Amino acid sequence: MGWEIFYAVILLLTGIGVFMVGIIKFSNLLQSGSNQKISVYFQKMGNNRIVGFGVGAAATTVIQSSTATTVIIVGLVNSGVMLFGQSVAVIFGANVGTAVSSILLSLSAFRIKYFFMLLTFVGAFTKLLTKNQRVGKICDVLIAFGIVFVGLELMSMAFRGNQYLVRGFESAISATSFPLLLILLGFLLTAIIQSSTAAAAIFITLAINIELPFTAIMYLIIGSYLGTTITTLIASIGASRNAKRAAMVHLLFNVFAAILFLPILWPLQGPISDFVTRGIPNPVWQITVFGLVYKFTAAIVLLSFIKPMTKLVYLIIKDKPEQITIEEIKSKDDHEMFHGFTDKF
Repeated sequence: MGWEIFYAVILLLTGIGVFMVGIIKFSNLLQSGSNQKISVYFQKMGNNRIVGFGVGAAATTVIQSSTATTVIIVGLVNSGVMLFGQSVAVIFGANVGTAVSSILLSLSAFRIKYFFMLLTFVGAFTKLLTKNQRVGKICDVLIAFGIVFVGLELMSMAFRGNQYLVRGFESAISATSFPLLLILLGFLLTAIIQSSTAAAAIFITLAINIELPFTAIMYLIIGSYLGTTITTLIASIGASRNAKRAAMVHLLFNVFAAILFLPILWPLQGPISDFVTRGIPNPVWQITVFGLVYKFTAAIVLLSFIKPMTKLVYLIIKDKPEQITIEEIKSKDDHEMFHGFTDKF
């Protein structure tokens, strides 16, 4: 048991390292001048909330991971390709997209993330065969993009197959019915295994094997959505302030979504559970439908509060005050003295 956990921690740290290398490489490539065409597209998008929301939802539906989408957004903001103001609506859409992608996962076992990881090989192999600098730059972007997904998968694999960890969480989940504790357990499980999809699979297993009630599953799902924000926060380490703000938006979206739903779910959990289980007996679709309603409703409500949320993010992550040199102070004082003197005449 001890050695399994030790090796799992090593794999997790390795995954974080690979992931950070991919993020840094991806951001640097975008900053190196290969971002002009991409910038034009975002300039055309402007600050249109609906368009940004649609872009985020569509991207996550294709990638099948809101974590990956928000991580890429953080990279785009860090490189200056996307403005922070534009990223807010896109992140909102990404959160809804993860619920939509769960429908696709319920219908099919098609895992598109493996094809994104394959881009690392495609980019590296193509770069070995070509001497064209333009093609080489494209290959570098493909490699960096693929490395990000390789890192995500390594982090996800670290504890996913650890039976001791899973059994420990299963015991803790089955032993409590207190909503806030269930949210905490869902958060911790997802933060550790780095996959809300894998966490949902555990919740489904519990629902089938020990007849875990839907009232408990609701709170576990909310916690799992909060747990997905950890990876985005890791991606923002060492990034620009606007990139950190983009990661903070992802966190605040899920925090405010929980605050929005808890006052409704907590007192009405019995009737809501009865309604859902009677209409949708399959635990897989219970989780899918609840996640879709939860995310979509939260996004619709919070879209109206983008400006206040943006202001809040700026209050949390403030700009550094400009450091004025002694020469600049003297120059400023001389300038003010001169105008003060001439104003008298």
